[in-house]
Amino acid sequence: MKRFFHPAGLIGFLLTTAFCLAGEWSLQEFCWSTWLAGLVFSWACIVTAAAQILLTGGNVRERLKTVDVFGKVPPVFLIPAIPLAAGLTGYIAFNLYSYLFGFYGLFLSVFAEMEPHSLFGRNGFINSDFFTPVTYLVQNFWPMALGNLIASSADLLRGDPWKRFALPFRSEGLRMHLMVLALPFLSLLAWAIFGTAYQQVTIVLITAIFFLLPKHGKQEKEENGKEGQQTESGAPAPVAPDR
Repeated sequence: MKRFFHPAGLIGFLLTTAFCLAGEWSLQEFCWSTWLAGLVFSWACIVTAAAQILLTGGNVRERLKTVDVFGKVPPVFLIPAIPLAAGLTGYIAFNLYSYLFGFYGLFLSVFAEMEPHSLFGRNGFINSDFFTPVTYLVQNFWPMALGNLIASSADLLRGDPWKRFALPFRSEGLRMHLMVLALPFLSLLAWAIFGTAYQQVTIVLITAIFFLLPKHGKQEKEENGKEGQQTESGAPAPVAPDR
């Protein structure tokens, strides 16, 4: 049951759907709120990864010492190198995700154009400064971003921080493509069954897919593998008692 029930995902789903239904978001607004959620999650991955590396610098140094290239490097050089590497990696990741979501934004400005057109129209977003549309979305659709952070809290707090820099490439890219593929089909199905209320129904269905589908985690397998290694290196396996 633990694998199929994620309280954080349920909280994110309830928070998001409550605001979507109360605010009567349109499908276009939902698409842009999903874009915002992915962008904020990407930035959160960068910040938490860099913070974890800085706070656990000693652990990183010990890991580097096991590598032949770094094993003979004096600690006096490794200590400043770690925050510099984390800062440089974070800076590169920030720019990469800004360009990536800028491309997604251009796509949405054509297929999910919404008011104000000066920011989210096909001739508006491409001529904006990127952060002005982001600020507008945060002010109006923050529940989607917050719900996604809550649902993804485990990814932001556990695991290898260096790998977390690249996590949004997989998770948020998949989310955007899933939305593009599922939106037309679910919209048509909801329209056929619920008529004029199809937009709210479609939003609830897609939000449920985003937040409630179980994560058969690679992370969980890695944790189980670590536990297995600890068992092998720790106490010996129990021996069956003699009969």
